[in-house]
Amino acid sequence: MAVTPAPDASTTAPPRRLRRLSRAPLWRSAARGIAAVLVVTAIVVPLVSLGWTMPAIFAAITVGLNLGLWAGRDSGLASLAGGMMMPAVGLAIALWSDVQLFGPASGTIALGDIRHHAYAARMRFTDARVATEFTTSADAYRLHAGSAGIRAWLVAPIVPTNWTPGEPVRAWAVAGASGYGPLDFRTPRNWEQNYRAAVRYVSTAFSPAHTAVARALARYDLTAAPDAPLLYWVEEPRTVISDERTFVAWVMFAGAATWLCFLVGEALLACASAPGEPGPRAPRARQA
Repeated sequence: MAVTPAPDASTTAPPRRLRRLSRAPLWRSAARGIAAVLVVTAIVVPLVSLGWTMPAIFAAITVGLNLGLWAGRDSGLASLAGGMMMPAVGLAIALWSDVQLFGPASGTIALGDIRHHAYAARMRFTDARVATEFTTSADAYRLHAGSAGIRAWLVAPIVPTNWTPGEPVRAWAVAGASGYGPLDFRTPRNWEQNYRAAVRYVSTAFSPAHTAVARALARYDLTAAPDAPLLYWVEEPRTVISDERTFVAWVMFAGAATWLCFLVGEALLACASAPGEPGPRAPRARQA
């Protein structure tokens, strides 16, 4: 009787390293890491939009660290990687999001009515301009200057056409002076344009725009309305906010993709001395 030889396990089973990609712990870690990125973003973005940048930085570090350790709990190396990646995602959003991402639109309003729209993210005015003759600056902090190329922050009053220096300033235009040329809507080149629209600026921990406002009040003997907002002077507020939301989406994608690449790399490059996975057993020889 012909005996059919048993198939060789090395030819039918996938390579051992590739089999590690199908393990349940790896996919559980991947799901936990993606969930951690989503949770960190969901916590940090609202805090930044409300102007609470320091609580946002604190949440990015504490929440991100705990979620990163939770996501990589299956191994010590994954815990270390998660504890670094998740806070990095939150800090990138907290430190670089200087535009209010969420909030209502004011519609087309008079500049004097801006006090009734304290939570508006984008605004349009019937009659307003940037009074560039009252521009004042403040040096950027070293960290922000090194990361974004901003040498100084500039502010100037946003006023109606018939405004006089004796009237209070209802809002301030803010911009950054850079040594690398125009940086989209964040430079004072927009102040020369007749846009009459703005998006709300979120004061980050490394932007001394309020120092420039105080200098303007003292230098030109101006008065400011209580809680006068800082605004970016732009052409189309909806486009600016959409671009900033895209930036946040890219940060989330980069964090999730980096985490997945790390997990795959850890599985494929695991130490060869690690215990092998159970494979198909060889048939036992029949004793006579």
